[in-house]
Amino acid sequence: MEYLRGQTLGQLLKAVRPMPEQDALGIASRICEALTHMHEHGFVHRDLKPQNIMICSDGTIRIFDFGIAKTIAGRLLTFTGFTPAMGTPEFMAPEQVLGKRGDERTDIYSLGAFLYQMVVGTIPFMMENEDAFVAMNAKVTGDPVAPRKLNRGLSEQVEEIILHAMERDPKKRYPSAAAMKEDLDHPGEVQLTGRCRRLQTPSRWKRHRKNVLLLGVTLSAILYGFVQLILLIMRRGP
Repeated sequence: MEYLRGQTLGQLLKAVRPMPEQDALGIASRICEALTHMHEHGFVHRDLKPQNIMICSDGTIRIFDFGIAKTIAGRLLTFTGFTPAMGTPEFMAPEQVLGKRGDERTDIYSLGAFLYQMVVGTIPFMMENEDAFVAMNAKVTGDPVAPRKLNRGLSEQVEEIILHAMERDPKKRYPSAAAMKEDLDHPGEVQLTGRCRRLQTPSRWKRHRKNVLLLGVTLSAILYGFVQLILLIMRRGP
């Protein structure tokens, strides 16, 4: 097993937030190199997040934790409920939440999500005291808050890169990690398309829906148990 000296991106983000723009672009660019290598060899990670990125002391990076990675040829990139096979809710692509098949662009969405965290200092869609259900509902019904609304010092070009990677429709995202890397390496040449002006506010999560669902399941279980008890008593007779 390879011994790595350094820290995870997750650890770095706890100490530095927001991260300087150029530093964030450099790290994201190196991640794109690794993703390009993975995708060219037929693998999609599916659980890309800062905790799975090691920034080594020599400046190189490693991506690890391939526990739910799948081959592209297999096309088995689906959301399977609240299990380790679903990925991490904060960085999941909308298609994973919806149980649809994914591809290389699923990883691109995740990279865009934690590039957002790097330059803004907060995870997109995650509000204080809100749970994973809220974030998952938000990312399939709307778009994140424009990064420059939260960090006025951020360039328009970097905001464009992030929103391009985080498009809800995979067809509108970067077609490959190599294409995203090209923009990360040359942000001054990024064409501004006005994505920040077309963002849609997510529909409001109805918390009572989950509560009603849980209450209904509980009452059904109680009623079922009561009926079974009555039937048992009747079978035994007087």
